[in-house]
Amino acid sequence: MKKQLISTILIICFLAGLTGCAGRENKTKILRFGLEVAPDNGSAKIAEEIADDVYKRTNGSVKIEVYPSGQLGTQRDYIESAMLGIIDIGYTSLAGLENFEPGFVLYDIPFTISSSQQAQKLWDSKYSKDIQKKLLDEKGIRMLCWLDMGPRNVYTTKEIRTAEDFSKLTMRLADVKGLIDLFDALDASPQVLAFSDIYTGMQTGVVNGFEIGLESTLSNNLQEVAKYCIETSHSYTLDGFFMSEKSFQQLTDEEQEIVLDAFDKGGQKQIETFQNNLPKFKQQLANAGVETITLSSEEMNKLFEKAEPAIKKSIDGIYDEFIVEEIRNMAN
Repeated sequence: MKKQLISTILIICFLAGLTGCAGRENKTKILRFGLEVAPDNGSAKIAEEIADDVYKRTNGSVKIEVYPSGQLGTQRDYIESAMLGIIDIGYTSLAGLENFEPGFVLYDIPFTISSSQQAQKLWDSKYSKDIQKKLLDEKGIRMLCWLDMGPRNVYTTKEIRTAEDFSKLTMRLADVKGLIDLFDALDASPQVLAFSDIYTGMQTGVVNGFEIGLESTLSNNLQEVAKYCIETSHSYTLDGFFMSEKSFQQLTDEEQEIVLDAFDKGGQKQIETFQNNLPKFKQQLANAGVETITLSSEEMNKLFEKAEPAIKKSIDGIYDEFIVEEIRNMAN
């Protein structure tokens, strides 16, 4: 992990050397924006739109350079680099911040969020605002907006029809404690791999399953290495754009307002666009030959029962147990 962070720092320093002189000449402030997703992913497209908006509205005084496809490292690298003020803006699943601020498990408690509207209510809640403030105060990371990536399902090369079948799976997972605990509880074998290694991992049999949102599956061509989509909806993916507070404070008050507004509007556009595109994404998955399997109510109830210890473990010492029902009630 340290070697990866050092590599990220060296890449950014090299890029700074390429752009630094131009930045000094015209006094343009360069903000480097790292994303692990492919350029045609909706989040990457929104990032480019936000960058254009900021550049125009600041009359060129702030230029956001977008680096997709993991050019600046992994999501964890973005977070660590932002804390050090090395990278300016990053993209991560909100659950990925759990490794740095445990309270971010709020967004990733299994089987609690079921819709975009409910996710928005959670984002706007006092719980959410408090944990974001803590991240800012203690880690120097400012959340800019949330992004809707929809329900997370399980993609496999194995046919899964029952709760017991999960024991057949070696699951690629992000380095997120809550996810690892969940699939441990479901009797699968967790295997932490970088997002960029999913394709090769599935192709070579290092893993035979992964869990992410539908758009990320399609934009990274992962439907090519999966035969089945198991509709577990075990969590609802809230991703987010964040900024190093050290970088944010280098902007003028007016530039700060423009950046915050551009990201807020960009985030809302992504949410609307994603929801409109969901039916198309599902059809694309079917056209690729991936069979979608819907588990019976009986088998889903078995999954819920198996997941209960992981749910309790995920919030132990962080939140009271009643928060699970509070979040579920936000669906009403």
